[in-house]
Amino acid sequence: MANNAMEQIKHLVVVMMENRSFDNLLGFLYADVNNQPPINIPAPPSGAQTTFDGLIDSNPTSPFWNPSNADYFAGKDPVKVFATRGTTGAQPFLVPDHDPHEEFPNITFQIMGPLGWTGPKMTGFLVDYVTTDPGHPEKANQLMESYSPEQVSVISQLARNYAVSDRWFCSTPNQTLPNRAFMHAGTSMGRVNNMPEPLYDAETMFEVLEATGHTWKVYNDTFLMSCARLQFPQLWEPLLQPHFHGMEEFEEDAAAGNLPEYCFVEPSFQVQPNDEHPPHDVSLGEQFLLRVWKAVSGGKDWNSTLLVITFDEHGGCYDHVEPPPAIPPDAASNPGEASFHFDRYGVRIPTLLISPYIEAGTVFRSPSAVPYDHTSILATIRDWLKIPAERMLRSDRVAQAPTFANVLTRSAPRTDMPVIAQIGAPAKPTTRWIAWNDLQYAMLVAQRKRLFHNLGNLAKFKGLRTPPSKSSPR
Repeated sequence: MANNAMEQIKHLVVVMMENRSFDNLLGFLYADVNNQPPINIPAPPSGAQTTFDGLIDSNPTSPFWNPSNADYFAGKDPVKVFATRGTTGAQPFLVPDHDPHEEFPNITFQIMGPLGWTGPKMTGFLVDYVTTDPGHPEKANQLMESYSPEQVSVISQLARNYAVSDRWFCSTPNQTLPNRAFMHAGTSMGRVNNMPEPLYDAETMFEVLEATGHTWKVYNDTFLMSCARLQFPQLWEPLLQPHFHGMEEFEEDAAAGNLPEYCFVEPSFQVQPNDEHPPHDVSLGEQFLLRVWKAVSGGKDWNSTLLVITFDEHGGCYDHVEPPPAIPPDAASNPGEASFHFDRYGVRIPTLLISPYIEAGTVFRSPSAVPYDHTSILATIRDWLKIPAERMLRSDRVAQAPTFANVLTRSAPRTDMPVIAQIGAPAKPTTRWIAWNDLQYAMLVAQRKRLFHNLGNLAKFKGLRTPPSKSSPR
């Protein structure tokens, strides 16, 4: 494109939430206009229909359904459960209110069906839930309930006022930590699940930025160390502490125009979690996104800031689009654990681009045959900051990932400021005891390892400072 508005961007802010599929949060985003949004990027061929790949309200001819009967995969007629608009029940913002499985075998079944299945893909969500969690069969149909735009008004309003991709996939059909590893390192080192080992000894984008003289910070909304820092032990280095801050500092830095070039922002995963991981309260996640939006849009450098909102993986929630093939990022992933070759992407996730250089009503897809995924953020940072290839992460996935500079189409920033409000949430968020999920447990394991690591270093330090005894050699 002739205009490269990314040259006007001085600050990239990336927010990564937890475990929601595209259909779960944004499937009905443009249903009111028959899934035909105002702007498509790249523009479709002349005369082609511009269609947002979302959902339609349930009806007998809807293609958006899952069988609830396991014998469907043995040739029986399906007992169809259709995707529906709006979550229901006494606690609609906790839907699904029992955590679906997100381990590699479960995700594989959700997408591919059982081994040898040649029928429709994306039909294994309900059967996987019922067969792997038989104690809660009444919860299964919740996987087919999608939040209405009114219920999740913050992310919906941001999507319609700026840009949303209906073809952004998580990097791998695996759990949270492997996908977050792709976000930071362009690889999960062949890992497919959060456990048994939550630590990753891989170079990250943070180290690349540090080595190339660029500024970066991680902000998190929790008293525990950030998830990114826990995941990568090389970031435990005390000299890196000035790069890690809380949300209050994020708001202060945004207001004063002191944001670094790259910001990674995390919700709370543990105490009063607002990460949207099922069955955490989605309205709390909406509050968190609204807080980020207000800080960025009200900040001194709004006109030179690009905000990206994304999710790490789908968390077992239904989506109707089959993930495409992928290439393995490195030798360690070909094959990796469970003999998986990392040759396909994970499920679609919501991803928004927000900047005054983006026209309202934009829906975007990759301009190439390679779809968007988490590594597209890394590739965009590389091109934006002109990081030489020899200094960049050694990941084949990053090397081929499409960037999204082309979505910033305006030559001058917009002067309007959309009013973004949380209109569909309850006045008082739901509070209840919720069992730990895999991510919370993995973070605590990593925290324990970090503490023992620090204690070991402290013991070594004290040993070096202990004066020698009179009988010992000097």
